[in-house]
Amino acid sequence: MIMEDEPPPLFDYYEEFTELEAKVERLEQRITELEAVIDEALAGEDGLRNIPEADEIARRKNDRNKKVDDRKAEMIEAEATFYTARCEGCSGITKTGYDVRQTIYSDSGRRIIAVDPTLIPLGSVVNIEMENGDEFEAKALDIGGDIKGARIDVLVESKSEAFRLGRQSAKIEIIKEGKR
Repeated sequence: MIMEDEPPPLFDYYEEFTELEAKVERLEQRITELEAVIDEALAGEDGLRNIPEADEIARRKNDRNKKVDDRKAEMIEAEATFYTARCEGCSGITKTGYDVRQTIYSDSGRRIIAVDPTLIPLGSVVNIEMENGDEFEAKALDIGGDIKGARIDVLVESKSEAFRLGRQSAKIEIIKEGKR
């Protein structure tokens, strides 16, 4: 028996999610069909070429495709390692001056990472997808002597966690680039 104050069973959410997922799929299919019609009309000899609205539609489609291509171009395949502020010789203060002795998160609630600033500028916000399936947003607030090229160091709570996580491959998408 479900009480009025209790949330509905998880099954109800699953059904709603499945319905929404099917609607999104149908909409994406319809968009693809409409784009094909537009492409055909634009390609025709007496088609819509000389109609200003057709030019605007084609420009928007090209802009959308460019944005998708730009996002794909910003995906970085990298190696991820893990570090802690609690180690011998560590100050607990990042290169950008952020105190990480009591937290592994930035002020905005994102994980903190060390990067090679020639690849990922300090201050950048990134989305990271780890090979173990973890995915999270992080902010590039630190650098490290061994962090060169396509490698990041993810701040964790303890040495034991860093050793447990080891080295992993990661996909990094730059959401907002910091200042170079």
